[in-house]
Amino acid sequence: MLELQRPDTLVDRVVSAIRAEIDAGRLAAESRLPTEQQLAEQLNVSRSVVREAVAQLKADGVLIARRGLGSYISQTPGGTVFRFPGSSGRAPDLVQMFEMRLWIETQAAAIAARRRDAADLTRMADALQIMLDPGSDLTRAAAADVAFHRAIAEASKNDYFVAFHDFLGGQLASARRTAWENSARPAIGGSADASREHQALYQAIADGDRHAAAGCAEAHLRASAKRLKIDLPALD
Repeated sequence: MLELQRPDTLVDRVVSAIRAEIDAGRLAAESRLPTEQQLAEQLNVSRSVVREAVAQLKADGVLIARRGLGSYISQTPGGTVFRFPGSSGRAPDLVQMFEMRLWIETQAAAIAARRRDAADLTRMADALQIMLDPGSDLTRAAAADVAFHRAIAEASKNDYFVAFHDFLGGQLASARRTAWENSARPAIGGSADASREHQALYQAIADGDRHAAAGCAEAHLRASAKRLKIDLPALD
């Protein structure tokens, strides 16, 4: 019997319940999903809620549709799309997101310092120039910020990290603009602070110093979080 387990939206709860059945092996790969009516009755929700949950699971690659036969568990029931837990209809948890970035991006910067090539450094330098240009507006500067960090991801020579960076960038678009707005206020330290952080990170990667690159990435992320009034925990 399916059971609702999480106090999120009804759609989130139905998605979680179906995923729990798959994880427990009660809904095996390539087996048929119960009908909308059956799921609605078991979970005590409307068919429209079940329909929306099923649509999300199909979009995530967990379920597949077979014309005239209904929905089936895919051969990759873990799904093919990354989604933050319980994020439907809500703003992302910036504290946890920045903490995750702190863990991942410090290591990515260290790897980039070892693997970067001339093209990678050119992309970083071009983005840095836009951020340093006093004529750049906030939208252009924030876009250059994304391009700078994407260039670091590309310099890691790991396609999976680049793809994850792109996903995360979409989640952080609003937060990045807020950070640039805050960094532009003299009372908070001014945009010069953010510029120095990016320049130091670029130089460490250009110098091939992986320890300095990791340290600069950590310092930049902590300062960026601070500009959003977020205090990140120590790594040790």
